[in-house]
Amino acid sequence: MRKTLIATAAVVTLSASAAWAAGIVAVDQKGMAFNTGALSIDKGTVVSFNNSDTTSHNILVTGNGVNLNSGLQAPGVAFKAPFLKPGVYGVMCGIHPKMKMTVTVK
Repeated sequence: MRKTLIATAAVVTLSASAAWAAGIVAVDQKGMAFNTGALSIDKGTVVSFNNSDTTSHNILVTGNGVNLNSGLQAPGVAFKAPFLKPGVYGVMCGIHPKMKMTVTVK
């Protein structure tokens, strides 16, 4: 069991390192909108959804078997989402459905 835990920890560490190696891209939320409607990034990039608005938001990321939900995101809070698989993802606010964007991962 100890060998299994060590191997699992190594895989998790390598996966996390690969995600951070591609970098972080910031997307701002302000005026009840994302600052971009579309984003193209490399596999492994982390997108930081920064709430610079005066209201709370709820980031939902879907596509390629991924369903991420930030939960209630208060003003001033960032939600970081890793994009580990190539494909096209939809991003929207669960509170304000007019807030939408796409993320294309190469």
